[in-house]
Amino acid sequence: MTNILAIDTSTPACSVAIRWGGETLTRHKLASREHTKLLLPMVDELLSEVDIGLSQIDVIAFTAGPGSFTGIRIGFGVVQGLAFGADLPVLPVSTLETLAYTATRKLCLESDASVQIIPMLDARMDEIYWAQFQIPKAPEVPGNQESLLLERVCEDHLSAPEQVLPIMNDASTSSNASVIVAVGDGWNYCDRLTFKATNTDPMLLPEAQDILAIAEPLIGTEKVISIDEASPIYLRDKITWKKRERLRERLE
Repeated sequence: MTNILAIDTSTPACSVAIRWGGETLTRHKLASREHTKLLLPMVDELLSEVDIGLSQIDVIAFTAGPGSFTGIRIGFGVVQGLAFGADLPVLPVSTLETLAYTATRKLCLESDASVQIIPMLDARMDEIYWAQFQIPKAPEVPGNQESLLLERVCEDHLSAPEQVLPIMNDASTSSNASVIVAVGDGWNYCDRLTFKATNTDPMLLPEAQDILAIAEPLIGTEKVISIDEASPIYLRDKITWKKRERLRERLE
């Protein structure tokens, strides 16, 4: 059994989880601008709780983005230090995919229909990070949200709210239309979105324990890499980001 440390700092929440011997332990706190102070103590607390050292972890899975530029950099820096220090491989995952799994778990989404999940995060500069996933009609274990493996419908995008265009399959456009679940603070742009959602939760943030659901099926694949091969996922091009940093410096 693979032992996984999962880390997410890509949103205002700071979140850590450990899967050790089949048991899952988590720490999750909404603490914007406190990631630097909270992250390593959270990791240490969980390692102490299961009475192991970092070297006994098999892989570090983490959200590489998209999301908060500052949060992503903090998380990636900590993951680099931990991975280099303990000589551990890493597994970068999408923040938006993690949010989709968090929605599946916390909203108790079932697979009796082809549920479409649209995770959306406010990317600032009048743009949204978004993607689309769907729940297969036949879960591995009926009634168990943790057994549901989501299907990615489209890649992670960065676009203006008006350009968020979910892909609706045949089932979605029939009389038995799919349930469309929109989660994340990107939904705050709802007055500019061109689609309607059946269920929304703009306050929902990704949680590290849901990284585990993504990571476990990928253990032993080429997705597990050395930290030297890993990099953050910003989506926004570097030129735009530099302009944003200069604007922030002027405002401060």
